[in-house]
Amino acid sequence: MTFEQLQCFIASVEEKTFFDAAQSLYISQSSLSKQIMKLEQELGVMLWDRSRRKAGLTEAGNIFYQDALILLKQYSQARNRLDRFREEPQLALSIGTLPILTQYQLTPAFRDFQAAHPDIRLSLHEVEELELMEGFEKGIYDLVIGRDAMFYGTSCQTQFIAGDELAAVLESGHPLAAKSRLRLEELKDEDFIFMNPYTSIYNLCVIRCREAGFSPRILRTARVESILSAVLIGEGISLLAGNSVRIFKPEHIAVIPLAPEIPLPVVLARHKGRPVTRAMELFWNTGFHPLDKL
Repeated sequence: MTFEQLQCFIASVEEKTFFDAAQSLYISQSSLSKQIMKLEQELGVMLWDRSRRKAGLTEAGNIFYQDALILLKQYSQARNRLDRFREEPQLALSIGTLPILTQYQLTPAFRDFQAAHPDIRLSLHEVEELELMEGFEKGIYDLVIGRDAMFYGTSCQTQFIAGDELAAVLESGHPLAAKSRLRLEELKDEDFIFMNPYTSIYNLCVIRCREAGFSPRILRTARVESILSAVLIGEGISLLAGNSVRIFKPEHIAVIPLAPEIPLPVVLARHKGRPVTRAMELFWNTGFHPLDKL
């Protein structure tokens, strides 16, 4: 017995004729008749008396009609109770991000999105690049925010959020600190303190230095805060995203753009081959549109 068969039987009783019942269910009359006949075969009784010109319910049909109503109602109630489980993945949104929200004024976008869509449970996770990419691959994060270079060679779709560029970071007393722009070639004799090797910026810096004709002499690697402290005491210089430095408003440190410019755009990313939930689609289409021109 199927619920489709029950629906056909109940409709045939309530609509009085098989023709009207079939129309109410948007199926052919022959399909409806076949479903009722299958139901009768399974139950082992005749529900309709077809011996007369106009078919009528048998006694068994009248009794079964009451039971069929109860069964269909219970089925409907059961589906309704399960609705929240079917909707939960659609209404939950997990976003992973590098700790760069303040630098690029991204926090208001999350606040505005949550206000516009209070039914979506938004969870935001600020983590370092290695953890971010591992979580993205494992499906912990539906969407991620990071540097464009992080997604080179991956099957990801990206959306521009904010612009930035690589800059030389020097102690303000450094001989090159007064320049408005610096060519990488001018830094070939410097000692560098780069970001950690697992970051896309580290790899980008090494590649661009080699393209400029030298291998950078790397004293050590660290996080931005530690790099700025080392630059301040003259331990070395660095190459960092300009806004990542300016947000700290460091005194006695010069942040000088490079020539030619080396862009470091910030993007929102999602996997191309994975299902897209309603919550993901809404954020993708509306989350950062006001910030596209940053």
